[in-house]
Amino acid sequence: MRRAIPALCALLLLAPPAAALDAKPLIYSLLLPGLGEWSLGYKGRAVGFWAVEAGCWAGNFYYRDRGFDLRHEYEAYADAHWHTARWASAFSEEQPGWLAWMPAAEYDANAWAATCPVAVDFDTTHAGYLQSHFAPYHEDPQHYYENLGKYDWYRWGWDDYDCAADDTAHRWVYVGIRNDSEKAFDTARLFANALVVSRVVSLVDTYLLLRRLERAGGDAAPLETAWRLDFAPTGRGAGGFRIALTRSW
Repeated sequence: MRRAIPALCALLLLAPPAAALDAKPLIYSLLLPGLGEWSLGYKGRAVGFWAVEAGCWAGNFYYRDRGFDLRHEYEAYADAHWHTARWASAFSEEQPGWLAWMPAAEYDANAWAATCPVAVDFDTTHAGYLQSHFAPYHEDPQHYYENLGKYDWYRWGWDDYDCAADDTAHRWVYVGIRNDSEKAFDTARLFANALVVSRVVSLVDTYLLLRRLERAGGDAAPLETAWRLDFAPTGRGAGGFRIALTRSW
């Protein structure tokens, strides 16, 4: 999608119709969908594009903020119900050397009273696997929170883990909140993609309107309104420009 606009721009600008077209409306459409149409006098189309633009930005901001809110929620939930000491003590009778960074008092306060046969069996048959694949929070927060719900062998660290049933409800509550967060971010990305699509559509629409104006000889082209929006440099420095909104009758 990121390559679509530059490629389309090159196609439209390098292969115009017989008479060279004014490229400014095309640039306007890239900056803001509908702006190119407005500059050509097609006010109704411009308002439609602006409504889509506003809706997409609103949707993107809403779902992105919701995604972050849910991320904070599932991280807080994990901090309250999952602990590295509980997880490690399920398959290790003493604090393992690879957890030397954790104070002994903290480990003892959160460790299980006894190991769990399921966890011990897994650690025995997969010697060194658990510690080598564990991502501590202080080293890799992203994978730390991802792994807690993603992999079954992290279930031993939840505070409601039942060794006899080999299950935990808190893990699935956590997974549910995390999934909702990811869905919110996915929706935000869809709105962001729609912003790109809107620019491509507006660019094509503006190009077709320019072609229509060319074929109609400019003045003979039917316009939806007599309003026009024009941009022009002011001559006061490289960044100076003026915007003029005019109406003819």
